[in-house]
Amino acid sequence: MQLQDKILKAHDRQVRLSSILAKVGNTSPIGRLLRLIVYYLEAAIMLRNWRNFLYIRKDNIGEKFFAVDQAVIHTSYSEVKRLMQTQPQLRGNDLGIIRMLAPSYLLNNPLSLGMNGQEHQGARALFSQALPDPLETAELLGELVNQNLADATKKGQLHIGNDLPEMMIRILHRLVFQISLSEEEVKASKGFVNDIAIASLPNFVVKYLLAFRTAPTIKHRQRLIEKYKQSPQWAAFRETGSRYQLNEHQIGNTLFDMIHIAGTAGTSALLGSVIGVLCLNESLRNDVTAEINTIWNSQEPLNKSALEKATITEKVILETARLYPPVRFVSQLATQSGEIPVGDTKCPFQKGTRLIGSIFTANRDANRYENPDTFDVTRNFSDNLSWNSHGHERICPGRSLSIGIIKTFCLHLFQKYQWQSSTEVKWDFDNVTAVSPNDLILQGFTQKL
Repeated sequence: MQLQDKILKAHDRQVRLSSILAKVGNTSPIGRLLRLIVYYLEAAIMLRNWRNFLYIRKDNIGEKFFAVDQAVIHTSYSEVKRLMQTQPQLRGNDLGIIRMLAPSYLLNNPLSLGMNGQEHQGARALFSQALPDPLETAELLGELVNQNLADATKKGQLHIGNDLPEMMIRILHRLVFQISLSEEEVKASKGFVNDIAIASLPNFVVKYLLAFRTAPTIKHRQRLIEKYKQSPQWAAFRETGSRYQLNEHQIGNTLFDMIHIAGTAGTSALLGSVIGVLCLNESLRNDVTAEINTIWNSQEPLNKSALEKATITEKVILETARLYPPVRFVSQLATQSGEIPVGDTKCPFQKGTRLIGSIFTANRDANRYENPDTFDVTRNFSDNLSWNSHGHERICPGRSLSIGIIKTFCLHLFQKYQWQSSTEVKWDFDNVTAVSPNDLILQGFTQKL
């Protein structure tokens, strides 16, 4: 069966399911079972063909359609923006389109995205406290980035998919907790990030059947959180968390997810895409290099002024985030039942249904962006949906630090380092967990004399 037929037939099944759920209930035992069955059937297609999955349904069904566990996916810029700005929001324990069904992988603590009410407010207060202003920590940030890049020269190459996540793990632990990790701890943390999709499997599978793979990762998470408690920053985090009735378990796990899922997975993917863009576009790379050479003397420590003046570099980052968003879906729960049109039919959905915004398609919406698939740094970036837009409770609290870290890498890469060649730059639009040129290698990677 052709992929398009398979994807559209699967949606017909979703339409039939919507009528059944209207009768039996979304959260009844039979309703939960039916949604779970459909979730895994859909996931088998979507996880390996996610872009085609989205566009085939969008082009043949409309800008809203059912997917995965009877979720309603919104694909247009206006609808995704509206979803992001809905306040207050009711959240489930989901990572975008992935349902986190194995609490054991997360030490029985919900993702910050799955928190509501006071817990959610406490998580955001912790993030605001933990994430430094990159302008105020420019010198330290520059030292950490330079140290990691210098280590890469020992191997003579910089591997985007392998090296950048490990660098991000080291840097974020230093910035947030003022602690250093061993190489074993760094690799174990990277393993947690790589295997996060495992948490979408039933808990008994993750906890018992896959224990040979998950048990070491879960133990690493436990040990690392205990290490956090030895940080000079821990008392301040504990004090903030206590104001929102968060205990030490919740505080440690929330900060762990902040660093590993949002910080490492998100920022390293976007950094890799920025490097890929600049490898492909020589003219743009020359513009960035000229700017960097003008605003910063690499013989001096990195400073606030250099980061502020890196305006071309920032536009490259923003446009890269539009075309290759590291976070591709945003999710919340419907607070009341409703209907979505499918052809001439209005299909019901129930209270508690996941409402998912596809940031990837929204960022390429021709009704919002002229020539949406073209890289253009002259665009108006005032309301970029990456980092969850602006002016509401869902805006990403790590936006400034993420952009600051990527700027710092660019300044050092193009001022202090060089490479002889690079492998093919290719983005993976099939596997849902990778939208970064992970196979890109900068070969002959050395420091400039």
